[in-house]
Formats: sequence, C-alpha cells, structure tokens
Amino acid sequence: MVTFDIAYIESTGSTNEFLKKKEIKESCTEGTAVVTNEQTKGKGQQGNSWESEKGKNLTFSFILKPHLQAYKMFMVSKVVSLAIIDVLNSIENQFTIKWPNDIYYKNKKIAGILIENQLLGSNLKHSIIGIGLNINQEEFTSDAPNPVSLIQIIKKETNTNKLLHSFFKELNKWYAELENENFEVINVSYKASSYRISGFHKFTSNNEFFEAEITDIAEDGQLHLKTKLGQHKTFYFKEVEYCLSD
Repeated sequence: MVTFDIAYIESTGSTNEFLKKKEIKESCTEGTAVVTNEQTKGKGQQGNSWESEKGKNLTFSFILKPHLQAYKMFMVSKVVSLAIIDVLNSIENQFTIKWPNDIYYKNKKIAGILIENQLLGSNLKHSIIGIGLNINQEEFTSDAPNPVSLIQIIKKETNTNKLLHSFFKELNKWYAELENENFEVINVSYKASSYRISGFHKFTSNNEFFEAEITDIAEDGQLHLKTKLGQHKTFYFKEVEYCLSD
C-alpha cells in the first residue's frame, strides 16, 4: 500500500512541474503528492491548458514508482482512471473514461489526467500523475468545448479534501492489482467503464470519418476499433478522435 505524503500549497504554475523539479532535486519517495488552490499554468496533453477557478476544484499531482516494463506504462493511466471513476460513481452515476486521458459525465468533461513517465532502460522508473477535477466551479470562461463540474451535476458543494482522500483510498486498491500483476482485472474493468463502449460511434482520423465500435484498449494504450464494414483499425494517442456531436 502506498502512503501518500500530501503537501498543500497556495499557488503554483503546474503541480506536475513542481513535482518534477522536486524529484530531480531530492528523489521523491513514492506517494509524494502536491495539491494547490491555484494552478496558474495548468496543462493537459500536448500542451493544452486547463482552466480551474481558484479554491474551487482539485488540482494535484503525485508520484508512483510501479514495477512495470515500459511498454505497459499505460496501465498506470488505467488504474488512475478507474480510481477516479469509482469515487465519482459513488456520488452520481454515468461517469466514464474517455480514452486516453479524460473523465466524462455523459458527453461532458469533468476531469483530465496528465501522466509524464520517466524510463530507465526497458522499465518504467516513475510516473508523475497530474489530475484536474472540476468540483465546485459553477462557470467556465475558457474556449474548452464541453466542461462540467460536480456541483453542476449534483447541485451542491463537495468537500474537496474528503474527495481527494477518497481518491487515494480507491487508487491504492487498483494499484495493488497493478503491483500484483492482475492486469486482466484492470483491463476488463477499464473497458467496461469506457466512454461509448457500446455500439457504433463516429470517429475521425486523417480527415476521414467512419463509424466503429471499441473492441479493446490494449495495455500499451492502443485503441482497437471495428468498423461497420468489419475492418479492424488500431490507433495510438492523437491518431484518432471521437466525433462528440455523435
């Protein structure tokens, strides 16, 4: 079981950057975590920004050091996503994991995950995981197309610190499965919790639009699709997108 050592800071540019610098300086123990009330340069995948009103949401990062070969590093994303889903679905139903790094409520985004991995040879040295989770923010002003917060869903405020500790509790359950190499348990649960896992939906890749169903999300993060014509397609991150108007 990981003991999470949580530091609370008022403001920082990016909690991931904060932890990366700390790791370089002092080699952090597994479970080192930082939570901030204000993240001025929050970021998502591919340098995208993350909007978060001061004091209203959960913006935090932590470090894990799993015993994994590098090609299985997406398993870290799977257990983190499942922990978030378990916590949110204990409050309200219909939360899903939108491959590869978002958490959705119906067709709206409530959380983003940014994982930055450091490799050592063919193995994973450590993962710095950043999470932005919209909790008590009632209005969004950025050009993000589809944000939603927990308060907009359940119509009441949530104690962010209690939610944080609930997340770490759930994460320890899934992380134990990872450390015990129970990959199939994780894979099955992740697929079952995935956004638009049932039926055919619209996707786009290289300006081509097609309808397909998700058949698998592999341990290396590759998305497996099957079109209505029976064609099998596989994609890594940023190679394909959901058509959200579907």
